[in-house]
Amino acid sequence: MSALLSEADLNDFISPGLACVKPTESKKISVDADEREIQVGKEPDELEKVSITLQDCLACAGCITSSEEILLSRQSYSVFMDSWQTLAGEMVLAVSISPQGRLSLANYFQMGLDQLDLCLLNFFKSYFGCKYFVGTQMGRNITISRTNQVLQERKTSGESAAKPMLSAVCPGFVLYAEKTKPELVPYLLNIKSPQQITGSLLKDSVPQDEKVYHLAIMPCFDKKLEASRPDGEQEVDCVITPKELVTMLQELNVDFAAFQTADTNIVNELSPPGWDPLLHWSSNEGSSSGGFAYQYVSELQKTHPGSRLLVLPGKNSDVREYRLVEATAGHQPSTIASSSELYGFRNIQNMVRRLTSARRAKPRTVRALRKRTTTPEHQQQPPEHRLPEADPYNCDFIEVMACPGGCINGGGLLNSDIHGEAAPNRKRDAIDKMNKLYASQLTTIDAATVGKRLDELSRSSARQYVYEFNPIVPAPDDNIVSVANTW
Repeated sequence: MSALLSEADLNDFISPGLACVKPTESKKISVDADEREIQVGKEPDELEKVSITLQDCLACAGCITSSEEILLSRQSYSVFMDSWQTLAGEMVLAVSISPQGRLSLANYFQMGLDQLDLCLLNFFKSYFGCKYFVGTQMGRNITISRTNQVLQERKTSGESAAKPMLSAVCPGFVLYAEKTKPELVPYLLNIKSPQQITGSLLKDSVPQDEKVYHLAIMPCFDKKLEASRPDGEQEVDCVITPKELVTMLQELNVDFAAFQTADTNIVNELSPPGWDPLLHWSSNEGSSSGGFAYQYVSELQKTHPGSRLLVLPGKNSDVREYRLVEATAGHQPSTIASSSELYGFRNIQNMVRRLTSARRAKPRTVRALRKRTTTPEHQQQPPEHRLPEADPYNCDFIEVMACPGGCINGGGLLNSDIHGEAAPNRKRDAIDKMNKLYASQLTTIDAATVGKRLDELSRSSARQYVYEFNPIVPAPDDNIVSVANTW
């Protein structure tokens, strides 16, 4: 999705000019035999007014109107404001926020992370009467636990050697696969994202006599599409981004800094029954996009004493492999398990070619590879100490994110140094800065262990925490321009 979202300047990743596969319906007007005179200026058939919903956008391979305009009508801060005024007294407000959103807001308001958290809690409690306010780590713990469980089962059965599984926590990538690359759908791991599982946990945790309206503050506009999927089961009622939150504060003429407080009791007060604030306000080791790739091999390392975890760089900064190897002296170490991080659509397109092409590309010469990978630091290392280059396409699992840099570079964040027309080096420096803040300011927990415990408690719920993917396979005679050409 575009980085800026406004009614005045819509800029879709899906071009409005593409052919639409959702036909309009026509209303035929019956004409009596005695009334068959031709009337000038009136057609015999009149088209009905077409109403396009967000569900139509998600289920369509083309585009009849601006998808962002639909998002504004269904998923925006103005929709939240209207709902809050309408539902006051009938539903309780619950808010969740991603760690990337918290860091972005703290950086924007020039506050420490703990200071920003307390200010957010106090604002939503005082202004909107919010009853519950949580971080999304509880949902992420379960996403990690179930992801690891599925991957380890595939590893034991030998299925992982056939093809890698792809994470489905990035709605931009999932939508791209469903609409334009249906051959990728069998690779998708159907475990739901932290956003959706957090919504399920929130609505399952409250007393039965309470009806919850769930507002999620997320780093990416595509998260609005994720919340609107038919398999979402009303887990999230509205999604806004930090950019929209700041715009809402400006329209309300609210001085956000005035809500700063030193009362840490508000953290416990706004936690749902049975929720440990230390868990849902923390994070885990791995990437700033969730650490799903790292958590998989880290969990396996616990069952292989003496093994080594290698972190292998890729051809660019948005590709990285975690390879768990046996520490065998005097021999080439054998690989136990591996996973990769792969961010940005340029890398995704390379991945698509490698995973779906019937013929593998010709291997590049050793000389060409050396030209690309040799750096001054690399040349100074003896050959026996040089790490191999990442091979993300032959891993057990790939953590795929549509944004270059991952979720810390989401289009809805307030990272002014990242977006816009800044030089590429400045963008990368800004992403590196936010990654360092992510690693240093968030409390780290053992997500896999915590996730297993939470997963056992949550299995009593009827919710399955899985997606139902709907790939769109165009008919051979359909003359529709591929949406993939616009990415």
